[in-house]
Amino acid sequence: MRVIEAEDHEDLGRKARDVVVGVLRKKPASLISLATGNTPVPMFRELAAVAGTDPLLFHQARFVTLDEYADIGSGDKRRLLSWLNRAFISPAGIDPQRIIAFDPEADHLIECARMEGAIAEHGGLDLAVLGLGPNGHIGFNEPGSSFASRTRKVALAAESIQSNASYWGNEADVPRSGLTLGIGTLREARSILLLASGASKAGIVARLLQEPVGEALPASVLRLCANASLLADHAALSKADRA
Repeated sequence: MRVIEAEDHEDLGRKARDVVVGVLRKKPASLISLATGNTPVPMFRELAAVAGTDPLLFHQARFVTLDEYADIGSGDKRRLLSWLNRAFISPAGIDPQRIIAFDPEADHLIECARMEGAIAEHGGLDLAVLGLGPNGHIGFNEPGSSFASRTRKVALAAESIQSNASYWGNEADVPRSGLTLGIGTLREARSILLLASGASKAGIVARLLQEPVGEALPASVLRLCANASLLADHAALSKADRA
């Protein structure tokens, strides 16, 4: 895994934008999975700006949601697809028909098989853009997830529920389970970009870079992936021993 350092959150957004644009310039019909949350917001803003000057850039691409809350309604305000629509899909003018998204109301076994099938049908992920959870999760792959895991329904860890509470007001409003692309699914992507920003991520970034690779720290699997990069700003790297 390669480490790329950004000056700050905004610089991280610009560098992440360049990675995504580079993939699309090389292969306009790329299949890209997208994380949600605060960290990729500057990247989405930068990509929307690119779409304004080069409206054809995204026209052949397809985007896959990385994860979704389970057992909620399709119109629920907590749905991660709705967040992604506001942050990126709508501002960038992307046709919603080009989004491959989890249906939180569908039978989870059928739905997860559908998502795996859709990725395979389109030739696999060209780029997986991931965020780094407070306990080292990627997607909703919580600690203990098998490195060979496929797309599935999972129970959310207490740390994940707590960190998501800031979006919904309190922990009681956060769903207790989610749907996620599996670690094994993500490892098959041709390129992987893990984003981390801010001092609040410094501890988990240090663990990611320094602790032994193992399923107790899901993101550590990326250290085994030559096609993976960690893009982190100064604050997120402030506790890491990189000597």
